[in-house]
Amino acid sequence: MPRGSGTSPPAIEQALLHDDPLHALASVIDAAISMAACEHNTLAAARNAGAVIADAIGPYYASLALLTRRAQEAGRIRADLVPDDMPRLMSTLFSLLWTMDPTSDGWRRYLSLILDGLSPAAATPLPEPVPLRQSSQPPNWPI
Repeated sequence: MPRGSGTSPPAIEQALLHDDPLHALASVIDAAISMAACEHNTLAAARNAGAVIADAIGPYYASLALLTRRAQEAGRIRADLVPDDMPRLMSTLFSLLWTMDPTSDGWRRYLSLILDGLSPAAATPLPEPVPLRQSSQPPNWPI
């Protein structure tokens, strides 16, 4: 996806129609991180003001869960992932943006590493997942 295309519903809809579920999942993650990199200062201001919008993130994570399940069913990613893993992996990728020039695409290296880690080839069993901690405060993902 082109830099700055974001994770608008059309980007998610395109991914949902893609024949390769792993490519679809990767394209949605790529679009989200690309958008976050382009809007780094805006997201930082929103985060500092406690205004990260759960209404916008919730549908995105629901789409991500659907794409993950499809990739699992196709045998393209490891079967032992749970829906709570994906927001945590996204948080990991978002947190990388603070460690590099926001105009660089350096985060793509770590997206590749994470996608490789999702592969079922030579996967070792994962420890048991723990539930996402729910908070009455606005989500405070490090984006």
